[in-house]
Amino acid sequence: MHKGYKCQELLGNHIEEKRQMVRRYAIGRIAGMLIVMLMLIPAAATAETPTVIVSNYTVTPAVLMPGDEGTITVVLSSTVPAATGSPLNIRLDPGTGEANTSTEVQENAYIENVLLSSREVEVLTGSYQDVGEIGPGQSVPLTFQVRAPGEEGIYFPEVWVSVRDATGARYPIPVNVNSAYALIKKPALRIEKTVPASVDPGDPFNVTLTLHNDGQASANDISVNVNATSGAIASQSAENYYIPKLEAGKDTVLNLTFETDTNAPLGLEPVIVTVDYRNADTTPFRQAATIGIPIVGRAEMGVASIRTDPSRVTAGSQVDLTIRIENTGTADAKSVQATIEDLNLPGTKEAFLGTIEPGNDGPAVFTLQADEAGAFDYILVIRYADDYGMHTTRQDLSLIVAEPDALPLLAAAAAVLGVAAAAAVLWYRRRKER
Repeated sequence: MHKGYKCQELLGNHIEEKRQMVRRYAIGRIAGMLIVMLMLIPAAATAETPTVIVSNYTVTPAVLMPGDEGTITVVLSSTVPAATGSPLNIRLDPGTGEANTSTEVQENAYIENVLLSSREVEVLTGSYQDVGEIGPGQSVPLTFQVRAPGEEGIYFPEVWVSVRDATGARYPIPVNVNSAYALIKKPALRIEKTVPASVDPGDPFNVTLTLHNDGQASANDISVNVNATSGAIASQSAENYYIPKLEAGKDTVLNLTFETDTNAPLGLEPVIVTVDYRNADTTPFRQAATIGIPIVGRAEMGVASIRTDPSRVTAGSQVDLTIRIENTGTADAKSVQATIEDLNLPGTKEAFLGTIEPGNDGPAVFTLQADEAGAFDYILVIRYADDYGMHTTRQDLSLIVAEPDALPLLAAAAAVLGVAAAAAVLWYRRRKER
């Protein structure tokens, strides 16, 4: 009995030790997971914070002689791609299991300062303070003027970029000072655009994009994305283009077609062009440009209605001629003035209406004296101004003046004759009575 009890006690202790080991293992796993989660939280927050990168650079001239001056141009690009819509966050409520959606608002990165730091290469100009905000998909070029050191070699000045509330960037720029060692050649695409001077709302228009490779190597796998960010402009041609290769010093042309809405707001409407390409060693590059489309409305003036008071104009009467002038265009008509020309009737023949908005009209009132009967042709001249300058519109019109109505004269003559006859009868009766 004593030995059996001892065996049970030893077995119970062994089981208890196993349980404690399992508990310690589970606690260690949970603690490790918590530590990993805590480590990932700042990383995720940092990843979502918008910042900038050095997406491209150019050293001019490509090889400097000792003591020579040159320039270093760097292109800073946002790490947030251009938005093509309003991204949604979808989260499940842990209590109800229902999906809650919210719209994300992409923030801009604020560049506080950009410096070029080097102990060997002398920086002459180019310390930038408070550069400002850069939005999703946007880029900004900055140029530094430098002087090469007196000794030959390859030097690596660093571009230091400070971004508010975000991780900055440090990027070395290789500078060849008459070195026998060749630097890795790279492409450098430049976007040149041709846009119309102005576009009327509702009218189509064309944009020509020319991609120049100003670098020293071919650009490969070029992808061009055209994004009209406003509903007022719609692309009628392809929005994505692929160019397998663009040799150094060469260019390629893309012809784009757009349409505008008739209610498009006046002003500059942006179209964002993003170009992604690769070097021969598959290093990715990105170039972005914003095309401002000038939406400028045009006023169009015409006659909406003509009214006379009295409605039937007769010779010898005074008439108020009211011509309502309508703006059927898409912009305000300013300094509107109406004039009657070539009308052989005396009176007021000029009226000033001021500003007439699109879709509205205004009255031009002329007071005339209809001296004689007949059909009188005349020209209505409308002068006005819009964003395109001064304009003049002419329209042929006619005014009918009728002969005086004879019925009232006959009635008056009959009344006079009646009064005269009554007076004659009365006089005859009185004379007879005498």
